[in-house]
Amino acid sequence: MDGERTVDAPVERNRIDKGRVGIIDVGSNSIRLVVYERASRAPLPVFNEKVLCGLARGLDATGRLNPAGVELALANIDRFVTLAHNMKVKSLDLLATAAVRDAADGAEFMRQLASRPGLRAHVVSGQDEARFSGYGVMCGIPNAVGVMGDLGGGSLELVALGNGRIGASTTLPIGPLRLMSSGKSDPKRIVVEAIENVRWLREETGKTFYAVGGAWRAFARLHMEQAGYPLHIIHQYDIPTDEARAVARLIAVQSAKSLEKMPGVSRRRVETLPLACLALDRLLGALKPRNVVFSAFGLREGFYYSRLAQDEQARHPLIAFAEEQGQDWRRFDLAPTEIFDWLTPAFAGESDVERTLRLAACHLSDISWDDHPDYRADQAYVRVLHLPAPGMNHRERAILAMALAYRYKSDPKSAMLDTALKLSDGKGRAFARRLGACLRLAYNLSGGAPGLLPQIQLRRTERDLRLLVPAQLTRSLGDVTARRLESAAEAFDLKSAILSL
Repeated sequence: MDGERTVDAPVERNRIDKGRVGIIDVGSNSIRLVVYERASRAPLPVFNEKVLCGLARGLDATGRLNPAGVELALANIDRFVTLAHNMKVKSLDLLATAAVRDAADGAEFMRQLASRPGLRAHVVSGQDEARFSGYGVMCGIPNAVGVMGDLGGGSLELVALGNGRIGASTTLPIGPLRLMSSGKSDPKRIVVEAIENVRWLREETGKTFYAVGGAWRAFARLHMEQAGYPLHIIHQYDIPTDEARAVARLIAVQSAKSLEKMPGVSRRRVETLPLACLALDRLLGALKPRNVVFSAFGLREGFYYSRLAQDEQARHPLIAFAEEQGQDWRRFDLAPTEIFDWLTPAFAGESDVERTLRLAACHLSDISWDDHPDYRADQAYVRVLHLPAPGMNHRERAILAMALAYRYKSDPKSAMLDTALKLSDGKGRAFARRLGACLRLAYNLSGGAPGLLPQIQLRRTERDLRLLVPAQLTRSLGDVTARRLESAAEAFDLKSAILSL
């Protein structure tokens, strides 16, 4: 059935303790403990463990939780609580979703958790589950516009997203694990009819579909394997709708034995993947989106995002990540914002995306200072390409990684950059080379000390890239500075010039 049309439903913004925070996510198929270094705009997990319990197995047939699953869940929740306390987690929340809220004995299951010390247990309503999952996508993809679908073992949550807001939402009890153990004769028909009855989907056509949940992440991995995709990062993996539907239709009619033979398919998913792919195909048929984007952020990240202050929510997640993590990689007192401001005149006319990448690069620009000099460019490239950072698609990730490689080496070999070259385009590669060369110049010129860069101006004209140097500082420039400026100018297809003020 259709949910209420809610826009920015009120959220509880409690004070979030500084320090590590943890969530125990009690789903219909699995329970998971995730511990984050802190609850922030770009939450970084330091621990993540999942146990398959199958709480929803047989739920529709009996109305109750799977007894074996309950026993396994309670035992592992005890273990998770102990682990969290040992990790000095400041706050620990348990979120129980579709299986627990729909089961006749769900309240009893929650009562058994009441004695666990330091655990705040919540049964999440269908509306809140949809809302938190939607916030999770917004947390990881701030410009998300379209419809999010979060498919779990017991339910499917659908939410309209746009302009930083939550729109219409619906929860459907059509999780694959739940349907396959329901005893009903035709689970496929139930999935098709349920999706067809969500009327507001017709108003959200032609945008982007954001896929969340373990079954659809498994689909993304399979697609990556089949396509020979060079970067195995699920978050913001992007494929055309027609391609996604073709693969989903193929998988939806496969037997478990056939799926087991396909490279990239987890054995734990062979039972439920066909129904998950049927649901994906039907949703894409109804929405006719431009593309499908997979999100690694969902319910858990959205829970914390919903509790952040509005000014913290407004921060760009990539910049938040770069600021927080970049502090641990810096060896000098030179502030990233000082480098950013100094470079700005040379990058006049850049796009908003390029500006964001440039600021992130400034925060990450000393990421490999403690590596062997011969391998700094290689290590910077690999680290940035594989960062667990939200807020950038795979093209942008490739550009940022190349920029940091060029920051440490003016001519990294193309073989080293192979993955990034495949994921980017000519404009992105040119921007990366220019940014990296300018960062390299900034560190040579300043020596990592604050205060010097603002005294020497970097300017770009139609003919040259120039340094405007006060007379009293001209003797502080050496041959290396001239070569670094020349390299940066070449990246802009310009001449270099050093002028005295």
